[in-house]
Amino acid sequence: MKNWLILFYLLVGSSAIAQSTVYQGFEADSAAEPRGGMSFLNTFIQTNLRKPIAAESKGIGGRVILTGIVEADGRIADVKVINSFRPDCDREAVRVFRLFNAWKPAMKDGKAVRQQVNIPVIFKPNAPFSYVSGERITYFGTDEKLTTDSSKAEYKQIATVDSIGLPSGDIVLYKISKKGWKEESRLPLVRKNNAYRNSAGKPVHLIGYPNSIIQREGLLISVDSTGALIGQTYFQKGKRIGTELTYYPNGPVAEKIEDFTDKNVFTSWYSTGQIRQIRVQNQDKPAISNALDQVTALWDSTGRQTIKDGTGRAVYRKDVQSYADTTRHTYFVEQGSYENGIKQGIWTGRYADGSYFYEEQYDKGISQMGKARAAGADTVRYTDIEQQPEFKGGMQGLGKFLSENLRYPVDAQRARVQGRVFISFVINTDGSVDDVQVLNGIGFGADEEAARVVKASTGRWKPGVQRGEKVRVKYNLPINFTLN
Repeated sequence: MKNWLILFYLLVGSSAIAQSTVYQGFEADSAAEPRGGMSFLNTFIQTNLRKPIAAESKGIGGRVILTGIVEADGRIADVKVINSFRPDCDREAVRVFRLFNAWKPAMKDGKAVRQQVNIPVIFKPNAPFSYVSGERITYFGTDEKLTTDSSKAEYKQIATVDSIGLPSGDIVLYKISKKGWKEESRLPLVRKNNAYRNSAGKPVHLIGYPNSIIQREGLLISVDSTGALIGQTYFQKGKRIGTELTYYPNGPVAEKIEDFTDKNVFTSWYSTGQIRQIRVQNQDKPAISNALDQVTALWDSTGRQTIKDGTGRAVYRKDVQSYADTTRHTYFVEQGSYENGIKQGIWTGRYADGSYFYEEQYDKGISQMGKARAAGADTVRYTDIEQQPEFKGGMQGLGKFLSENLRYPVDAQRARVQGRVFISFVINTDGSVDDVQVLNGIGFGADEEAARVVKASTGRWKPGVQRGEKVRVKYNLPINFTLN
């Protein structure tokens, strides 16, 4: 018996030693590599990298070299810095590299093995700016244009930000006077409940400044109830500029939207960090065209590219509520072919628990016909995939309804208050209205009046339709209060 125990411990110990062996790339039969390719790992790193504001304010760039171990299951482990740039950038480089867990492991003698990898992380140089004790300072000359010479500045703007440059306090504008800098105006940092919830059904909060919450000016970020970052967007004069990012709950970027002159490019990733899809939205095509969006590339979860140059077969999978039991979740699998970036031929969608199914026929991205069946219901046939809710009588009818029913509050008239009240509400499948919320108001009774009128519109809406079935739709409506 003792001999068997000794043999058992020897075998276990030998296995543990073999498992702990870490190979170099040249020692393996095939070296570890990122699924999707090294270029996409670099794209992932640069997309997720948040340059610490202390380094950004100095405008400096540099390189951090990291080492880590690609485990046999494709995860990254034991990430360390082997060539430092500066401590804050080192920490950020380590954070981002740990998010990428989509490696094709090294192989040796037909088995996946652990391998050490070294990866450089580049922090790009940028235009420097003034930053002191958590405050970003911007100077403006007499012509209200930016200046780097504080001695010639007439205005000074101070924005309180956190260590990665996200807003954490008010923006205050000062004007120079004989006695020094005097506060001219202030934009308070506002935290508002969003009308939407995240994929897990949890509340989402918008953080930004009064104009950015609704009128879209400046940086707008969204966080969940724990404060974790969900998304960030920068707006200028109501239009998104630069890059918009949304995040997975575990930290990495889920999707990046980049604006170009003639198109928007959407790049998405799996939660492991592996590249998922590249989609292009062309600006020069009419918005009513189903061929507006073009999928140019797609990878499955194993890193295999299934669509290249817009052609190939796609399989999409997402978690949804079951049609048969809304307290349970199941998987919704959609699949079909793309040609030149647009849908072609037969596309199907099926809930894994069998509670829902659809089949559609496409010709050059345009739906020709479709049929869908939900649990306990008859098969529905349709042509249009979806129809947005519409006020009976169209926009002209809605305008007439508002003009006939909206009353200008006396308090608002006395205070000479004008502006837009933004209302969010749900249009139900019977055309009724509920869940009315004021997203952004002007006060003096105008907010309450706008909400009252929207509630009075119940029953006057044509409901939204998706795949032949009426659905509840969240709707946002601006209501103007203008004095003659």
